[in-house]
Formats: sequence, structure tokens, C-alpha cells
Amino acid sequence: MSNILTDPFRGQGFKISNNMGDVEGTPFLFKEWKNGDVTLKNGEKYKIEKMNLDASRDQFVYTINDSLFEFSDNIREIRIYGDDHKNDPGSDMIFRSDINSMAANFVQVLTMGKITIFCENSKKPEGENYTNGIVTNTRKYVLHSNYYSLVDNKAVPIKFSSSTLDNLTSDKKKQVEVFIKENKLKVKKESDFLKAINFYNSISTTIN
Repeated sequence: MSNILTDPFRGQGFKISNNMGDVEGTPFLFKEWKNGDVTLKNGEKYKIEKMNLDASRDQFVYTINDSLFEFSDNIREIRIYGDDHKNDPGSDMIFRSDINSMAANFVQVLTMGKITIFCENSKKPEGENYTNGIVTNTRKYVLHSNYYSLVDNKAVPIKFSSSTLDNLTSDKKKQVEVFIKENKLKVKKESDFLKAINFYNSISTTIN
């Protein structure tokens, strides 16, 4: 990794604000800092040892020697390594800023092809701080994950269901149904839904 003083992806340094001291939890997406790599818009790639997504600001940050830095706006892709990265690169999480046609924000890319599925993650403080002497409530950071399909560069909110899958893959409905049956998939599960979409993408230009 390049020196912190010359990193081509370094944005400004910052400190975690204490203004949210009355909020339980953290704005970061991951409980533990993750390692992975970043790819710049010019194609250069750099490995990062400790990074996270500040989901309250949609801003990836990284830390070196206990100092926090934001990434600059020249990042094309951020890859968070999975637990079995070496043997199963498919376990990695991919975030890109050029996927969402409605906003230039970082989104998690779940699958790409004729149909692209992505997820927007955001965390905001919710609730109120109060106590009546018996019950005590505190404001908490709450994660919201919203899923979208991207077809012909148009992003549409989706839920994992058989009706959504039918609408997205209607031109290959029979083939997809056979694949689901043979693999005993339950498309209300995110992983199974994505397997069906991946299959559709693999045949969408080869089978009528």
C-alpha cells in the first residue's frame, strides 16, 4: 500500500463526532473494520487493511495508525474481502458508485448482467431518549437496506418474491422455473433469488 501522505485516493482526515453521543450504536455498516481493495477510476488498484462504510453519510473511510481518512471521489469500486477470499472470491462484497442511475452513491452490487441487483445501505438515528423511572428508551442507529433491480439503466425498488422474479425474467420464464425446481430454491431468500437471477443472466443471450 502506498504511503498515507501520497495515497492517490486520500480525502480529508476527520474525527468521529461526539454530537451523536446520545445515540446507541455506530453509523458504520460493519461492526469490525474490514480489509479489501479499492480500484480508482483510472484502473489502479490498492489494498486497504482497515476500512468501513459510514452508512449515515454514504462515505467509505479507512484508518491508519488510529487516524481516520475519507476516500476521495476518484474511486470506482471498493471490494470488501469475504472470510474465505482466497478460495472463494465470490464471498467478497462489491460496492460501486456508478451503478445507481438515480444518484451517484455507493451501492452494494449483488449481481451484474442483463439484470443487475444492488442494495443501498443507510443508518440513521431513530427513536427518542426518555425514561419514566420504569422504562428507559434510547435513540439508536438503525440500518435500512433497500434493494433495486437495474434493467435498461432504470432502477426499480424490489422485494425478493416469486412475482418479482417472474416479472424480471418473463422472457425466460420456463428455463428459470426449471432451474428453481432442480435446485430447490426458495426465491424469498436473498441468496436463492440471486442464484435465479445469475442463472437468467447466464442464459439471457444464449437461449431463446
